[in-house]
Amino acid sequence: MVTLKDKKVLVVGGAGFIGRHVVRQLLSDGAQVAVLDVTRLPDDLSRVDQVTGSITDTALFASTVSGCDTVVFLANSSLPGSANTDLSSEIHDHVQTTIKAAEISNAQGVKRFVFASSGGTVYGYSSDQPLAEDMPTAPINAYGVSKLSIEHYLRLLSRLRPMQTVSLRVSNPYGEGQLALRNQGFVAAAMQHAISGKTMPIWGDGSVERDFIHVSDVAAGFAAACAAGEVPPVVNIGSGQALSLLDLLKMIEPALGRPVPVQFEPGRAIDVARNVLDISRARQALGWSPRISMAEGLSRTARWWLDREAAGRSQ
Repeated sequence: MVTLKDKKVLVVGGAGFIGRHVVRQLLSDGAQVAVLDVTRLPDDLSRVDQVTGSITDTALFASTVSGCDTVVFLANSSLPGSANTDLSSEIHDHVQTTIKAAEISNAQGVKRFVFASSGGTVYGYSSDQPLAEDMPTAPINAYGVSKLSIEHYLRLLSRLRPMQTVSLRVSNPYGEGQLALRNQGFVAAAMQHAISGKTMPIWGDGSVERDFIHVSDVAAGFAAACAAGEVPPVVNIGSGQALSLLDLLKMIEPALGRPVPVQFEPGRAIDVARNVLDISRARQALGWSPRISMAEGLSRTARWWLDREAAGRSQ
């Protein structure tokens, strides 16, 4: 059983979609949790010690991380669709900022730094077999290159400094609390379009296959990475199952009770045909496995969207 009793964990980006779930999981596992984010936490997490500010404020970050055993780093100013626009800014804002935070964490005595990488972009190619951590990586966008670069710098930092680092390559998270913002989150986008009645664009014919994982399983993966003994430098966190966008739509519509209006657009070069993760290492090294089925996860997510719609009507 995962236990983090009496461990102090700083969640950087803890007010975000994944961050809120990670915070709740860490609290459930007995950790003392602090959050650094530019956005305030929701009311149900008001008891959490939060510092409102940016990681680019190095003095603030150093004071916030002081006394923490572990850092979960979820902050991310980059996106797959926009990272290619300005490569030098991508390096500065994404890679440099993250590694600076890791160096400060080490200097402040942090024992473990858990980084949110991307299983959806660092591999960069289609594979009939599930993608394992020791398979080649060839990202085809700047976002994936940044994530992979950070992984390598953290691996090097772990060899040169006392602090352990682990990069979790997360597949495609979905679940309660995710909004379809900045072109992220297929499940959230589908449910939002179904509720609004607006047509949702799908790039290609919908046959591309992805690895979708409920956010509560993602949160449990981060908690496991905080609590485990020795950790590998890189671990995949996903469902281990491939699901096409068309098949996913067929599951979303009955879960929500509404059709999703779609329009198929020409395929994009940045989209590989199949991306599914091998999660054997997570099972072995972290003692973690996904627990939420796709049907259950979509049911929970649909209830959240419908409750949100009902609350909006009542205002």
